[in-house]
Amino acid sequence: MNESFIKIPTYLLEVKIPKNAIVLLGILQSNSKKLGYAYGSNKYYADKLNCSTRTISKLIKCLLDHNYITISNPKSFKRKIYVSNNILGN
Repeated sequence: MNESFIKIPTYLLEVKIPKNAIVLLGILQSNSKKLGYAYGSNKYYADKLNCSTRTISKLIKCLLDHNYITISNPKSFKRKIYVSNNILGN
């Protein structure tokens, strides 16, 4: 079995955002380790979190609104999602 883990600072559990947004942030961080950014589709993340792509869109917007992530080419198939350096200790 191939196990992987995500890193979530405990202080984020105190922040008033959906807990799924915090888990998504951890997944984005994990996926960005190799290239410095994450590039998965909303479908990919929806499958990971067992939710709809619409929910992922809302969670991504929440993370953007709180400056936890930035996105280059947000409407493109080739978007790049960057996790803010000061959030997870990159």
